Amino acid sequence: MMMRRSNLFYGESRFHLQIFSGSMLALDSPYISNFAHNNHEEPQELCLEYGSATQVYLVPIAQHEEQVFLTPTQVRSQGPRLSCAPVDNMASQVTLPRDLHGAVDFSKYPFRAYVSDLHGKMVGVSLFGTVTSVCKVSTSGSTFYLEIEDATGVVLTKLIFTGHWSLGRVGVGHMVYISGLTCSLNKINILEVSWSEKEPGSLFVNLSLLPALLNSTCLHNISLLSDLPHSANRTHICRVRLDHIDCDSLKLSLFHNLCGYVVDELPDGLQCSFCKVACQNGCTPGFQLHLTIADDSEKVFAWCVGQTAVEFLQISPDEYMELPEDEQAMYLFTLQNESFTVAIANTSKRVDGYAENAEALPVWEITRALRCE
Repeated sequence: MMMRRSNLFYGESRFHLQIFSGSMLALDSPYISNFAHNNHEEPQELCLEYGSATQVYLVPIAQHEEQVFLTPTQVRSQGPRLSCAPVDNMASQVTLPRDLHGAVDFSKYPFRAYVSDLHGKMVGVSLFGTVTSVCKVSTSGSTFYLEIEDATGVVLTKLIFTGHWSLGRVGVGHMVYISGLTCSLNKINILEVSWSEKEPGSLFVNLSLLPALLNSTCLHNISLLSDLPHSANRTHICRVRLDHIDCDSLKLSLFHNLCGYVVDELPDGLQCSFCKVACQNGCTPGFQLHLTIADDSEKVFAWCVGQTAVEFLQISPDEYMELPEDEQAMYLFTLQNESFTVAIANTSKRVDGYAENAEALPVWEITRALRCE
């Protein structure tokens, strides 16, 4: 029996039972009588009346489940033990619940999902990949598109925020982990992937900016600079020395605290170049820096901004500006041959708003830096 709200009567007492559309009731020992619309019609319906012996139960919704088959990519990615084992039907499938709309819930999926695994009617999906583009799509500043690539393909994801952008700095080449994705097919059977900040289980982590990426050796393998061109779609961790700072490129800018993009000075005030938010009080001065790093295998021309640039220069923007111009050049010269552990990403696909002339940026961005003592 389906109903939105039920008032059950017995004698002079009135009982209220709050239920919702789709809920199921079980009635034990109701009084059954015929119900007619008027005296001239035959009884067409049954009327269930609540009596002294009647009991009403709200039946729990049965959890619908679906078996999900693992792709060969997923099976191989789980490690050498699983990849060496024969893959039969029992070993290559898991059972996942469905939500009330019939979508399979991947929030408890025990394996890594890939772009090639995405299809309609999936919720709670998690992806790990490299950002290949990011752009704003709404004038309100609450909706953006983020393109993520992994070894199997590229997917365009719609990001929906409750207010403004709140994920911090995200750029091309950054490695990210995102969970809580919803996948559906539109009217012409095109896959649409979305992420909503307000949904339970929604999480976004920019791994390329995590301090722990450099501090924890268990999270990375050291790469040589000569290895970078051979694997350009991930963030590399390298031990380098500072070879040269391009003094002509060094500049101070204002950066938006919410997204880390450069702030433009307009006639009517300050505005973020990326999310277009007015940020009179929500910005921080920082460096834009071009530099050359080196190890025993190669030299690489790179760029960095914000706190990463401060780590290289070992001085705050305010302190640097207080130095006379000739002392600024001398100070930069003393930093040469300092040793650092760096996280470096390929930014050959540009993101507007990081610099006044984005086309002039080097290919490689240093996303994190840690001075070696």
